[in-house]
Amino acid sequence: MTRMIDRTAGLGALSARALAAPVLAALALGLVGASQAQPQPAPPAAGATAFTTGGCDTPTTAFCDALMPPTPGWKGHVFKLSQTYPASAPPEPQFPWSKFDPTKQPGEYLKAALAYFYEGNVRSSVEQSFDPTLNKVRVWYNAPWQDVGLNGREFIHGLTRERVSLPGELAPQQKKKWNNYAVGFYNAPGGVVIGQVWKDHGKPNPAASAFPNGTVAAKLLFTTASAAEVPFLKGSPTWNAYVYANPNDPGPTPTSPRKALPVRLLQIDIAVKDDRVAATTGWVFGTFVYGGGPGGPAGSGWTNVAPVGVMWGNDPGFSGSGTLTQTWLNPAVHIPHVGFQGRLNGPVDNPASSCISCHGTAEIPAGVMVPPGGQDPSRWFQNIKSGQPFDAGRQSTDYSLQIEVGISNFNKHQPVVNATSPQDRTIQLRKVLEGSDPRSPRDGAPTH
Repeated sequence: MTRMIDRTAGLGALSARALAAPVLAALALGLVGASQAQPQPAPPAAGATAFTTGGCDTPTTAFCDALMPPTPGWKGHVFKLSQTYPASAPPEPQFPWSKFDPTKQPGEYLKAALAYFYEGNVRSSVEQSFDPTLNKVRVWYNAPWQDVGLNGREFIHGLTRERVSLPGELAPQQKKKWNNYAVGFYNAPGGVVIGQVWKDHGKPNPAASAFPNGTVAAKLLFTTASAAEVPFLKGSPTWNAYVYANPNDPGPTPTSPRKALPVRLLQIDIAVKDDRVAATTGWVFGTFVYGGGPGGPAGSGWTNVAPVGVMWGNDPGFSGSGTLTQTWLNPAVHIPHVGFQGRLNGPVDNPASSCISCHGTAEIPAGVMVPPGGQDPSRWFQNIKSGQPFDAGRQSTDYSLQIEVGISNFNKHQPVVNATSPQDRTIQLRKVLEGSDPRSPRDGAPTH
């Protein structure tokens, strides 16, 4: 399925604004040694993040909204992390997808889940759509600590940088590599669990990540790809996002510039916790592609999407021949690739994986999301039951990569959070920079 994780001339939610630009550049270029990293950071200016002044992402504060503050004079939409996590979920008379058996009516099931996600989120203003603060039907929540590192949340819509689409992966005409970005949401049952995991902002508890029946996790994925190279994107809802200025650069660095660019809706992922499939994984995963993909019918707007497929298990033991029994692929959609051996994946995803094989690795300490080259991939395509870790002795985060990544980010940045002086913070930030990987975990980058 997907991933989740962007910046200005800065590092992570905690960086660019903490250092004067010349100091940051020196750190990025390795010109300032750790032993001599004594420059005094510039006083927090108008653009300083709350993190650098102890205003967010600390044990006693709210979580940061994004990696960087809005640029001076910005008048457009600004992302606010939906983090008022409820103690309990309000009762719902009936989840609309419960009327359909996901194993026998997968298309109807997935469309019902999408309609639930769209309700109250789609507005006449594309830029104001999917803003949880504006939804009058139900509240949706975001997972914290996605705001750090080279791929951390940008400030306009909270998009994180995802896997890069290689030439030909989106459409036959595609000649360039294109950066992709995403933002994820959880409904109230999921919000309750996120709140329990992060009840102590200074000590997250992965053991609390057991999602109840009816949890929905949904993700919007946008691409910088042009309609000239990917024609089915014509008419796609377009957001402005503060992303890397070079949309074709697969390896940005801490000093790579950013600017507001248009990004187009490409893919929507939805996962539903459903006790009816507890015998396999406990989760139903589905994905949509805008316009139905190459050769799909012309259209426009948020509803012009088509289901790629649904999966509720990994089809263990499947060798690539015969019929998948725990995956349904929509015969009306033809995208250049799906997942491993025909299992479900969306157009942005890694063809060496599947929706469930990736999310089944969600655990603390973090697992390896995609089978490494040269290794037997069969272990990644087992049915991991809800609550069971991918690796023995670790703590499952119940198919939530956002919880896994968030806790991993939290752990990685504790030396910065606990720095005792500006000089120490500079040294710790330099170490974080040196360890940053511009790749998404879906491309093999570690999450720990």
